[in-house]
Amino acid sequence: MSIKLFWKENCPYCPQAKEVCEKLQKQGMYVEYLDIDTINGMAEANFYGIMSTPTVIIVDKEGNEITSWHGQIPDEQKIIKLLNKN
Repeated sequence: MSIKLFWKENCPYCPQAKEVCEKLQKQGMYVEYLDIDTINGMAEANFYGIMSTPTVIIVDKEGNEITSWHGQIPDEQKIIKLLNKN
């Protein structure tokens, strides 16, 4: 499983979401940072139906969405618990 963070430059909540994801990354979790103002980020956001930032999604090995937080900052402990459960 991995984490995808969709963010954009002028989003007031994205820096906090990035901090959460950076902490998770330091704990050995794979995090992909996707700026939706880039072509790749926009394409990936379109694939997952992302309409707001920040959005954090947990995906399985095949890229299927397990759970997500749209337009909000996820709780680090909830993500850890979810990832450890699977």
